[in-house]
Amino acid sequence: MKDLYIKRIVLLLRWTSIIVISYLIIFSNGRISNQYLGYLFILGYIVSNIILTFFPRGWFSNPRFFYSLLLIDTGLLSFGMYLSEAITTDFYVIFFLVIIFASISRNFKLLVAVAATTSLIYGFLLYAWGLLTSEESISYTLRIPFIFIIAVFYGYIIHSFTKEAKEQLALSEDRYRGLFENANDGIIILKGPKFKIEDLNKKVEHLIGYKREEILGMEFINLFWKEDRERGEVFLDEVMNKGESRTDSLSLLKLNGMPLEVDLSINRIDLGDESFYQAIFRDLTEQKKLEKNIRDSKMNLEAIFNGIRDQITIISPDYKILRVNKASVDFHKKDYQDLIGENCYTIYYGRTSPCDDCPASLTIEKKQPNSSTITLSEGETILKVFSYPILDERGNLNSVIEYVRDITEEQRLQEQLIQSEKLAGIGIMASGVAHEINNPLSGIIGMAEIALSENGDIKTKSYLMDILQCGQRINEIVKGLRSYYKTAKKEENALIDINEVLRDSLKMVRLATKTGEVEIEEQLQPLERIEANVGEIQHVFTNLITNAFQAMNGKKGRLSISTRMLKDAIEVKVSDNGIGIPQKYLHHIFDPFFTTKKPGEGKGLGLNIVYRIVTRYEGKIDVESKEGIGTTFRVRFPIRRISNEEEGINRR
Repeated sequence: MKDLYIKRIVLLLRWTSIIVISYLIIFSNGRISNQYLGYLFILGYIVSNIILTFFPRGWFSNPRFFYSLLLIDTGLLSFGMYLSEAITTDFYVIFFLVIIFASISRNFKLLVAVAATTSLIYGFLLYAWGLLTSEESISYTLRIPFIFIIAVFYGYIIHSFTKEAKEQLALSEDRYRGLFENANDGIIILKGPKFKIEDLNKKVEHLIGYKREEILGMEFINLFWKEDRERGEVFLDEVMNKGESRTDSLSLLKLNGMPLEVDLSINRIDLGDESFYQAIFRDLTEQKKLEKNIRDSKMNLEAIFNGIRDQITIISPDYKILRVNKASVDFHKKDYQDLIGENCYTIYYGRTSPCDDCPASLTIEKKQPNSSTITLSEGETILKVFSYPILDERGNLNSVIEYVRDITEEQRLQEQLIQSEKLAGIGIMASGVAHEINNPLSGIIGMAEIALSENGDIKTKSYLMDILQCGQRINEIVKGLRSYYKTAKKEENALIDINEVLRDSLKMVRLATKTGEVEIEEQLQPLERIEANVGEIQHVFTNLITNAFQAMNGKKGRLSISTRMLKDAIEVKVSDNGIGIPQKYLHHIFDPFFTTKKPGEGKGLGLNIVYRIVTRYEGKIDVESKEGIGTTFRVRFPIRRISNEEEGINRR
């Protein structure tokens, strides 16, 4: 609407000028003898105004277009006045003075008053010169309103644009002041060379606690924290030399005397002959807290990540290792940097392509979690591998987490549990079998002994002797079966010294076995006594020591027996450097009737009975062996310490 209003005023004033100049040209004696030139000028002036009516109204608010049109109209009016008559110099002078005055005038009402006064004064001069009473009085009389109209025309246009410019400037100032006052950062306007504070926004008052009137005129250096004052001077010198500078490590002084760490930047602003400096600073307190929280969270996550004892590897979709935890580094015995960027299947397993049962392959393909079990080193290590996808916000696969858990011990315990369940069933069966066999067996052995005592031929006695030997062998097997269900009575238990039992067992085995040149190494530490049946415990160690001697085949070897106290248990180790046990048999040596000895040399019940005795006392037994190197059995018996209250009850 404003653009349309300006356009209408311009066109209306031009029509007024056209009417006045046309009258002067038509009804006065011009200095150009060719009257048609004047008519042609009038026609061109009218056509130009008609054409202007079709111009976009926005053009009339454009200063470049408007002042160009104003300059053209000034020329047209001057030329029209030239064609109207032999105008004297005084009229031209007054005409251009009016234009100049209208151009520099800032008050439209004053302009109208001055234009009216000038027109009256000029009219009085024309009257004094007698021109208003001459034959051409009409022509001279028209000059008076013409001067007034031209002054109003130019003055109004200039005033409109000046007013609009002022409004735009005021609007810009309001916008700037709004942005200035409501900025999220503190802004201070400084004036050099001492960087005195000329202005500041509300954020500055909020951040440092000072009121505007308290710091206006203060030198900016006085707002620096005392410990950063020297650095602040260097910073301001750099601003003075370069015109700008920035730092994020300076502290300002708050009203309460505390420092405010800020990110500070200063730029020079040149306004004509004056230069100002705009200082913008941001409070870094929350940012520093956030950075600290991020660092703490990262450290916590790193600690958790590296504190997990299972292996964790983050790999890319092309199997490149992106990150690993400490457990992975320790397990594979490689440096962290040696693992990063390598293919997981190459650096971990020495392969040129992904493993056949690799769960990560399926996760990469289907973006779903997966798992599988991998056996390494001929069954010595069993790993459970889990893989989980990491997707971006669009559902695309970003990376894969590979979680590897060593389940070797877990697998062994599970097998022992299965074995215990088997043995429990065998125990139930053995109790019935032993009972059913023992009765007829006693009769067979007894009848064979009676028959042998009677007279008979040699051949018959030979048969009877074979029957007696076979019966006695069956009796030994039945005795072994009895151990499955025979439990020592409570009153048969006593506090025993494991070291004494070991020495007695070693003495018995050396007397009953051809030991050859075997070196005996004893490392027996002082131990707490445990409550147990001495016969059962002696059976355990006698069996283990006997097996050790047999593993050395009567050759020169070394038998090591050691004991030590743990936190809540006693540990006994029996080691030899004999032939060792094949890896494939290690999981079966405690099974009943399993033996690697030749037929007739063993029944496969010895280690099984040992296992049952140890577990009966809530103990643990395991074995480590390598073929050609030797075998170590490790037995642990828990210690049950009696409290003072229980001891007092027992004494009563």
